[in-house]
Amino acid sequence: MRRARIGAAAAALLVAAAALAGCASGATATKQIVGVAMPTTTSDRWVNDGKNVAAQLRALGRTVDLKYAEDDVPTQVAQIQAMIDEGAGALVVGAIDGTALKDVLAKAAAANIPVVSYDRLIRDTPDIAYYATFDNALVGAQQADSLLEGLGVLDAKGADTHVTGPFLIELIAGSPDDNNATVFFQGAMKVLQPYLDAGVLVVGSGQTDFATIATPKWNGDTAAQRLGPILDTVYANKRVDAVLAPADIISVPVLEVLRSHGYGTADKPWPVVTGQDADIPAVKALIAGEQHSTIYKDTRQLAEVAVSMVESLLKGEEPETNDNASYDNGVKVVPSYLLKPQVVTKANYADVLVGSGYYTQQELG
Repeated sequence: MRRARIGAAAAALLVAAAALAGCASGATATKQIVGVAMPTTTSDRWVNDGKNVAAQLRALGRTVDLKYAEDDVPTQVAQIQAMIDEGAGALVVGAIDGTALKDVLAKAAAANIPVVSYDRLIRDTPDIAYYATFDNALVGAQQADSLLEGLGVLDAKGADTHVTGPFLIELIAGSPDDNNATVFFQGAMKVLQPYLDAGVLVVGSGQTDFATIATPKWNGDTAAQRLGPILDTVYANKRVDAVLAPADIISVPVLEVLRSHGYGTADKPWPVVTGQDADIPAVKALIAGEQHSTIYKDTRQLAEVAVSMVESLLKGEEPETNDNASYDNGVKVVPSYLLKPQVVTKANYADVLVGSGYYTQQELG
């Protein structure tokens, strides 16, 4: 890490707002525009991402063009093209399909518009300048660790308890067009594979390859529809002990299909179900004892990183990074800043989510 300013409260960015706004002139007005392209409003986390990025940029005197494409790739391409056409000085892009933006980003490059890839790595193009995200391999490892802890295979300190099982589990992965989904899965399987090899864990359905368990467009209903028949057949006369769900947008529908199969009762306790993003419905399920864990990724901090990158780029400076080796997008290794995620359970949600001001207790019920 070349500098250590990232991770300070986003409020620190507000201090410079008046000065930056005062320095803006009519001649550079178009360069004040920052295009922010986000994938969808169907997930709370993406709504919050867009709001946080836009608010922090506006506080610094930037004009923001914030658009959501509702998981439609042609719409996102058209939105980015419109941002280029209006003379944006920089783009922040949370991609729907990490492989579908090559042509439109080439146009951004031709117009000398730098692009920050936001949370999801944009692949197969040289035309992204930097990548702002969380440590996605760690996210997967944390999901796997929390699953093992929920089963009692690991204790609260992460030490192996030497229980032999076998515990029956099912695996769900994210969208195949999102590079993060692969990284989450690989991070989780690096932790789980030794226990699968030893027979402590058994995937009852036998479905373990990414292509089979992936969930296009992160659609939770699709994941639930895949799990339902497995519960009907493989688990007709036995109980699933855990489900590795990669995100809350998937875990919540999974909980509903489990409920419809009699789980959540004295005879069939809830399996250990993981998640990610600390969405309010999932946190409520966690508090109710239905979902075991989620992974908290403070989108305020991620927005701060992305905004800091944009500010540096617009000033002709080199943004701060802390990883220049991990993220190869198929054309180049993209300089990145990785934030650290955190496991949230019923035991610590109040301290982590409410104590940090991310949610109020009233929002969580």
